[in-house]
Amino acid sequence: MRKEDFFTRHSIKPEGSDLESSQFEGISEKGVELAREQAREILEALEKSKSGTVMFIGGSSEIARTRSTALIYGDEIKNLISKKEQNDILVLLPEDLEKIEGYSNKVNYLVKEMKDNPSKKIILDFPLFIKEFSFKGSWIDDDGELMPYTRELLRRNENNSEKALIDWLENQGKIGDLKGPDPKEVAEQQLAGMERLREFAQKYTLNRPLIIGSVGHSWSLDALALYLANKGEVNKEGFDKIKAKMIGESKMIKLTEQEGKKVLQYGDLTISLENE
Repeated sequence: MRKEDFFTRHSIKPEGSDLESSQFEGISEKGVELAREQAREILEALEKSKSGTVMFIGGSSEIARTRSTALIYGDEIKNLISKKEQNDILVLLPEDLEKIEGYSNKVNYLVKEMKDNPSKKIILDFPLFIKEFSFKGSWIDDDGELMPYTRELLRRNENNSEKALIDWLENQGKIGDLKGPDPKEVAEQQLAGMERLREFAQKYTLNRPLIIGSVGHSWSLDALALYLANKGEVNKEGFDKIKAKMIGESKMIKLTEQEGKKVLQYGDLTISLENE
């Protein structure tokens, strides 16, 4: 994971009276507003980047709420720079390609926009399904039903997601004869997916500075944060050591620098990596 690359958790799912957004599948109305707030932080990071930087918000799981969250970020950033009449940033979204037929023509259009705007900072918000971020085959089956391990993990923790996370870290993906995802392997999959996304983007971004952004899920992202914070170890001891909490909706994981020191942003935590 490179400096300034980031993951966020998806935003709030519809529940009870907090209905699903008519525009963004899998996200509630409150979830849309929460993601719009997070978009401000993403924009601030881009504003601090080098001239000509491309930010590719390009990774999601197969679950709609991850893709929708990513699209809210781009939509809101486009609104923000329009209000400020900020001409040094260009935001490109799927809607900008709707009238262009064919994959190659769409890619050529985006490449031309980058060539025509060499000094502008550009956001390409086109979330793609990344297999390393998938929930299928690990937490859920092909029909979207919970796997036996996942079901038992939640049952014995009274469907409390944070307690289940801590239990998962402690049992390392094994409950009796039931086997679930290995926490360290999940963390490494997140990193592999991010790197694969970077390799894809570099084919088209004309050697410009590149920031990769993706949207994923709690547990997977918590495992990633612990991996980065604890020298590749993903366990309950590491979770307790940094006084962590399960990452909240739309919260971010990012490697960055503060006062010249390498730090990990993990939700509301800022963790020094100076000894890494």
